[in-house]
Amino acid sequence: MAGVLISALIGLTVGLLTGGLPLLRAKLSPLITVLSLIPPMAILPILFIAFGTGELAKIALIVIGITPFLIRDLQNQALRLPDEQLIKAQTLGASSWQVLTRVLLPQLTPRLLSATRLALGSAWLFLIAAEAIAAQDGLGYRIFLVRRYLAMDVILPYVAWITLLAFLLDRLLVLVSTRAFPWYHAEESQS
Repeated sequence: MAGVLISALIGLTVGLLTGGLPLLRAKLSPLITVLSLIPPMAILPILFIAFGTGELAKIALIVIGITPFLIRDLQNQALRLPDEQLIKAQTLGASSWQVLTRVLLPQLTPRLLSATRLALGSAWLFLIAAEAIAAQDGLGYRIFLVRRYLAMDVILPYVAWITLLAFLLDRLLVLVSTRAFPWYHAEESQS
């Protein structure tokens, strides 16, 4: 949860800034593209060396793994918004900060929840892989510990538990999104 929350906050901030400010987009987009191409599992040993085998390395892996996706998705969503909205806000005297916070932010926040839902699968994959490779606790560690013995009676309940947790997180994000942004889901169902 901590890794997904940190990724969402970074993704929203950077996606909002790069989507709304062309100068930042020109400077940061190539860097974000390069970062998104780095396979997170390839840098897992570096994270274990830098942060140890505790929770911090797992959180860092999740953040490195899903943040570029969230940034790029939100940036693209900001670029898809009608130019008329931005022009009207500027014509009415809005500063860049006001355009970001009053025009873009309300429209990007529901998309952030949708993108986070999509990224949850990757986040779970990174967590389970990190626990399987070099952890002393966690569901991934337990699954890989008993796999040597082909103990399906132990592995399947762990897989079911992971699936239940993932499903509950997904439903929570859907609930928050539909309650907080009903207008977004009404538009979504019309398209």
